[in-house]
Parts: sequence; structure tokens; C-alpha cells
Amino acid sequence: MTAPSDALALWLRHVVVLPAEPVGLAEAFGRVCAHDVRSLRDSPPAAVAAMDGIAARAADSAGLRLPAGTYDVVDTGDLLPPGRDAVVVREQVSYDDGTAVLAHAVVAGRHVRPRGEDVAVADLLLPAGRVLRPVDVALAAAGGHTELPVRRRPRVVVVPTGDEVRSPGTHTGPGEVLDTNTLMLLGLCTGAGATATSVAVVPDDLSQLVEAVRYACIDADMVIVGAGSSAGRDDHTAEVLAGLGEVLVHGVAVRPGHPVVLAVVDGTAVLGSPGYPVSAALAFDLFAGPLLAALLGTAAPARPRATARLAVDLHSPAGVEDWVRVRVDSTGVTPLPGGAGGLAGLAGADGLLRVPAATTSLTAGTLVEIALLHGT
Repeated sequence: MTAPSDALALWLRHVVVLPAEPVGLAEAFGRVCAHDVRSLRDSPPAAVAAMDGIAARAADSAGLRLPAGTYDVVDTGDLLPPGRDAVVVREQVSYDDGTAVLAHAVVAGRHVRPRGEDVAVADLLLPAGRVLRPVDVALAAAGGHTELPVRRRPRVVVVPTGDEVRSPGTHTGPGEVLDTNTLMLLGLCTGAGATATSVAVVPDDLSQLVEAVRYACIDADMVIVGAGSSAGRDDHTAEVLAGLGEVLVHGVAVRPGHPVVLAVVDGTAVLGSPGYPVSAALAFDLFAGPLLAALLGTAAPARPRATARLAVDLHSPAGVEDWVRVRVDSTGVTPLPGGAGGLAGLAGADGLLRVPAATTSLTAGTLVEIALLHGT
């Protein structure tokens, strides 16, 4: 089996970053900036008052009295009148028959925002590859932009397979299961910035799977074939992908999820995802998420991390990168029971503990790093 990092590197070699498209500012939130964006204007465009009060010449304030005509009443954001270089805040001014009486003198530039204080023409506002936050979009607006260049969203098609698989909401008989994986994968794709759709469940029939995958690859940037990636009698994914394109990897040294298939069909990346939910979720994290990020020209998002001590001894198989679902509380880090087929265990986990392939055991009290799952 191939090491996960090597498998991902092989797959990413075939990535071509998606083209840019312009979108209005209101549609730019969460999109990936395609090119460096520089300011088209100064902000503010001229010197303005930073506080409510009076604008005056700082040199005139030494005597603490400003006769009428030597000051102007201003509000925050007003242009600074000609000949004025400072603002005295309203709370520090009283009036005596038109004369402004100051609580103290001011220096030039006091409570004044100079031209270009926030951004100046040609300043770099947004670097290429940034996932645009609300504050980024607002900054672009301050710099004079009305639209932004962003990467086209990756298009993903999920192809669920299996004679025993039924769509949610339908009746299941003995030996039949609901297709929960497709829902999970669609949500993970959307969260990674893609647009994702699925096709109807494809039976374990070689010719039908060939047609479904071929059709899905026509317009998709990535296709995820659900289940069928192992070595059972009805597991056709690797065979289908080898016939349609090139299988780069079949089998990854990771637990859970070792039967992963990574392939390319007519330029479209195809992930043969394991059928067990925990394995499918991990395969997405390790392979699909980074590939979608590469298509968008940005770095794959990293989960937040936390360190804590193991509450119990932990044993792991040799030669396999082991991702263990854990609970984190006041007692420390505790591995959760349950196999790769349990959705409840995945949903109830606080995080994932990665045990390197060369490590076979960790003793209670060992300080470990956890990739947190909350908020995902």
C-alpha cells in the first residue's frame, strides 16, 4: 500500500488550477481570490475629521481661545476645511459668545485621518489564494473595487454504488442500507468551496458503472465513486477506472480507509471512496479536500489543533498511519470504541489522533496532538 502523503502527491500532479471569473462583491464571500488585488483609490480620499468637534489650526490653539472664523464645526468623516490641520473633540470645547474655549491645546494631525491612511492607490489589498472573508470584501470596496476575480468553484459529482444501497426516505429490507455517505460527501464538498451533485445509486453492474462514471466525468472537476473500491466480488471501481483512464493508487497505508482508489479520467480526478462512513470521511480529509484546494489555487485548510495527554494506553498496527477517533475531556484523550461503519462514533468524536505508521503503541500520559472535529 502507498503512504498517504505519496498517494496525494501523485494525484496532485494532475491538477490544473481552475480559471478565474469576476463576481460582484456581494457574491465574493468565501470564494478564493484568483489574482492579487490592489487598491484603485486612496481611502480616505482626502484628510477627514476622525472625531466630532471643531477643526482648527494647531498653532492657534496655544492660547486656548479661538475667535469665530478661526475654526469650523465638523463631524466624524467630514473633509478637513482648508487651513485646518487638527480637530478638537466636542467634549473639550465650550463657547463664549462665539469664541471656542479649549480645554487644552492640540498638535497638528490630532484626530485627523490623512489621505490614504487606510489604503493608498496600488497598495496590495488581497493576495491570490486567499479565501475571502467579509472584512476582505469590505477592504476591496474601500479600495474602489465593485467586483473581484475569483476561482471558478470546482464541480464535483458523487456516484453512489451498491445493490444494497437505498436513498434516504425509502424503505429498507433485510440486508439493505441507507445511502448516508452521499449526503455526508455532498456536505463536505460544499464546505470545501465546491458545487456538488449526485446521481442515482448505481447497481454493482460493471457496464452500468462504466457509463455512470464516464458521464459524470464529462463536466466534473472531481468525481467521487462511493464504495466498490475494495476487493470484493462486486467491487468494480478500480477496474472501471483503469478501463476509462489511469489508476494512480489503489490501496493506501492508512486506517481506516486503506482501499482508496485515486485515478484520473480524461483530466478529471476520480476518488474511489471506501463504503464505510468513517473511512469515507477520512478519505475526503486526506485526499478530496486537498485536491479541491489545489484546484482553487489555495492551501488545504488545516483543522484546529489541541494538545492533551492520553488517558489510556493505545495500540496501533505497524506500517499503517492510524487515525483514531477520540474524546477529549478533563481526564485527557480517550480513544472511542466502534469500527469504521459507525456514524454515531464519528459524530460524537471530539477529534482525530494521528498515529504514525512506525508507531505501534502510546502509553497513558503521553502528550499527543489532536485534530479537532468541532464545527466541521
